Amino acid sequence: SSAASEVDKRQRLADNSIDRVYVEAAAWLSDGTLLYGEYAEQFGQALRQAYPKVEILLWLRMTAEQIANADQREEVVALARTSVHKWKFDGVQLNGFGVVSQSESYIALLRALGEALGEGVLLSVTVPPDRIPADPDVPASPAGVPELTWDVGYKQQVGLLNVDEAVIMAHASGLKDAAEYETWVAYQVESYVQAFASLDRPPDLIVALPTYDAAPEHDPAVEDVRAAARGTHEGIKRAGEGAKLVKGTGLYEYKTTDSLEWQLYAEHWLGKKK
Repeated sequence: SSAASEVDKRQRLADNSIDRVYVEAAAWLSDGTLLYGEYAEQFGQALRQAYPKVEILLWLRMTAEQIANADQREEVVALARTSVHKWKFDGVQLNGFGVVSQSESYIALLRALGEALGEGVLLSVTVPPDRIPADPDVPASPAGVPELTWDVGYKQQVGLLNVDEAVIMAHASGLKDAAEYETWVAYQVESYVQAFASLDRPPDLIVALPTYDAAPEHDPAVEDVRAAARGTHEGIKRAGEGAKLVKGTGLYEYKTTDSLEWQLYAEHWLGKKK
């Protein structure tokens, strides 16, 4: 029954110490318009009733081309306001795809979202991995495009824009060896800690553990929860005092996370033995 299914989901969140969820409550249509979810408000209310400790963020997915479009940026800001003021969500996460270092339109959107949301509302952003690492001992992504690796100055510029949380998308490395991937993930954690540690008000860091199906530059047999969690732990060790910025991990994406991946998450991130 649907009621039993909701109980199972609530229990899964509780059992795995998950206290924040990102809800895709809108979608872009092929004509470029933004379709609002019909039951977003009701979903949020039901989730809070079932699991009161949860924080709910609107998950906004945008390509670089959409972010560069001023009209679409305005639409997203309006949606963000609706999600917080009408649906009573706790904040917004902007998941930008293919955002190049020094993108001015991305900065413009973050500023607009910060102004629209105001104080006390969470602003989360996804941040890309360094596909071309500065450390020669870390494997580079085979298809790495230089401008998709943000330089330190741009990372800090993003971190200074009243961003509360930065989610490192530590996947799509294109690597074919799990041990190399672990090294690569550890480097991503260390890289962002180093970039943010000197800021007066640095964002919290979350590492996205991949649980989605095979895709370009992503082999799920290499980039799995086990390797990603191990790499995250190693990155935290290497980051030293700044590692306190790393507040946790997230599963990307819930809908494609299977029972084995939940088990691996509990074992290799939470440290729960079978």
